[in-house]
Amino acid sequence: MTPADERRYRRLAMESFVAATLGYSLYYVCRTSLNVMKKPIIDSGVLDAADLGVIGSALLFAYAIGKLVNGFIADHCNIKRFMATGLIVSLVANLAMGLCGMASTAIPTAVIFVVFAVLWGVNGWAQSMGAPPAIISLSRWFPLSRRGTFYGFFSASHNIGEFLSFIFVGLIVSVAGWQWGFVGSAVA
Repeated sequence: MTPADERRYRRLAMESFVAATLGYSLYYVCRTSLNVMKKPIIDSGVLDAADLGVIGSALLFAYAIGKLVNGFIADHCNIKRFMATGLIVSLVANLAMGLCGMASTAIPTAVIFVVFAVLWGVNGWAQSMGAPPAIISLSRWFPLSRRGTFYGFFSASHNIGEFLSFIFVGLIVSVAGWQWGFVGSAVA
């Protein structure tokens, strides 16, 4: 490999690492948004703690099953498109929940509960499409001797995403209300 090829390879590997880390951070913004809005939702009277527990469980069950299935699928897909598709589905689910919340005065609580549970379950499935392609990308760009280091830094994407969610979405919720928190996570 020529020195120019070596520099290009290192640059592309670093771009891939940064894209995977930031992309997965944004997944976390869409995954943890409900945690930021639980109290305001309960305070609004739209849903109670038990409802939110069931809704949260929908994400966890779909995420667990999706992690198993989507790991296999990611091995046979274009990982850039696979990861982007999951993030787009997740943002649509968050956006739809925000819009449903905005219409909560005109929609019966039971309907909101079912819609939120289904959408949050869809979000859980979409969330499971984030890690497999990111990890595949890291394994393709970095040799075993350096992979652990880059995977360790990649693992910070969870913390970056949670930080962004609690700061960015929390600020939106405090200014505009919980409905806009879902919209804000989708915009992020």
